[in-house]
Amino acid sequence: MKPANFRGQRITVFGLHSSGVAVAKLLDDLGADVQVTDSKPANELQSEVQALKDRAIRFILGGHDNRCIESVDLMVVSPGVPLDIPVLKAARALSIPIIGELEVAASVCPAQMVAITGTKGKSTTTLLIAEILKQSRKFPLVCTSGNIGVPLSNNVQRLTEKDIVVLEASSFQLETTTLFQPAVSAVLNFTRDHLDRHKTVKAYRDAKLKVCANQSPTDWVVLNADDPVVANFSGHTAATPVYFTEDAATMRSGAYTSTKEAEEHLVVMGSENEILARQNGALNWICDVTDISMVGRHNVRNVLAATAVARILNVSCEQIRSAICQFSPKEHDALEHTLEPVGTVRGVRIVNDSKATNVDAVRAAIEAISDPLLLIMGGYDKGNDYTPLIDLVKSKVKALILLGKHTGRIRNALGSHVVTWDAMTMNRAVEVAYSHAVPGDVILLSPANASFDMFDDYKARGCAFREAAIKLETMGSMD
Repeated sequence: MKPANFRGQRITVFGLHSSGVAVAKLLDDLGADVQVTDSKPANELQSEVQALKDRAIRFILGGHDNRCIESVDLMVVSPGVPLDIPVLKAARALSIPIIGELEVAASVCPAQMVAITGTKGKSTTTLLIAEILKQSRKFPLVCTSGNIGVPLSNNVQRLTEKDIVVLEASSFQLETTTLFQPAVSAVLNFTRDHLDRHKTVKAYRDAKLKVCANQSPTDWVVLNADDPVVANFSGHTAATPVYFTEDAATMRSGAYTSTKEAEEHLVVMGSENEILARQNGALNWICDVTDISMVGRHNVRNVLAATAVARILNVSCEQIRSAICQFSPKEHDALEHTLEPVGTVRGVRIVNDSKATNVDAVRAAIEAISDPLLLIMGGYDKGNDYTPLIDLVKSKVKALILLGKHTGRIRNALGSHVVTWDAMTMNRAVEVAYSHAVPGDVILLSPANASFDMFDDYKARGCAFREAAIKLETMGSMD
């Protein structure tokens, strides 16, 4: 794809958090005439303004007025900016193109791109793929970017065509792409989420589909064969599909699990077209499932997806195996607050899964823990359907602690299947959970919701949970 030319274009960047600042700098470096706007006033954006102060960039802060769209050639929105705000509606009425930071950075990126999306598991899979590629030494630079916390705009100018980028791509980022075309895409799973933003499941699906919509027959798409919605993506892209599955009987080409002599293995298999460099028709062993340090079947599926991507990029089975066996979530800040052990108080384990902001993530967390659970849920509801959790809650959850004011939907769906308790603060939620726990139980924070009702983000919520857990030391000793 020919690099985009932004020189001389008059561009408004909406949203001044990390991606907005990054793309404003990039566009300025590329010769665009840039102005930035944010609904917050200048005194709440001091660090962001400081980061751009030495550039010829104009500021419209404290709201969005007509200057945002007057004589403008292009609008660039940050992922957190809703696309239905009045000023963007006015821009569309004037036929001003609206794209996102990812689209801008990708359009000038010289390096090969791998893009990972899905409702659950994006960060883990992105980091694992990057670790595999680093250990393979096939690329001078392996760069992780996107929703994982580092905007691609921060890195794109230091990359060359010999490097590779592994991108975590959220639906918010993908919905504002138009020509985005990674060399390899991967779709891990699809469940209902973010309906507060996308309004319908179809719109959410259509946003995810953009990860592979522009790919060509020489590109690749890795799909979850066990997820009917994801498997169907193959009919909406020209990319060559490769699959991963836990059901070996359905395997065509890609990565799957196989049980032999009571041991479960990860295996890759090529097709008759040698999509994955099949060696003399033989199956290629990657590792035993017990070699994976991350808990939960969802992480087995993440490893399968990462394996398929790595084989597409001609990484050897031995190199993949080595990276999988050495990979540790504790070494990656982006995986903080994901099934994170906090400690043990009088035989009661405490686990922080604050990053579980949707129902599928909670399901994976409950499945990953074998001991009885005191489960803390609640937060800013994104239009969730909690009924898929009913059977798991009935079989594994002793009590459900509902945190905050906006828990009616959770109570309506699950309240008749488990005893529930209300808590208005994190400290109280942990205290209530602990009061109903006995040695051998687990207190699990896995909210299924965004944090914005009570906290700045899931990290702040997870930190509050840790602090509340530490206070339990007054009642017992934490190991």
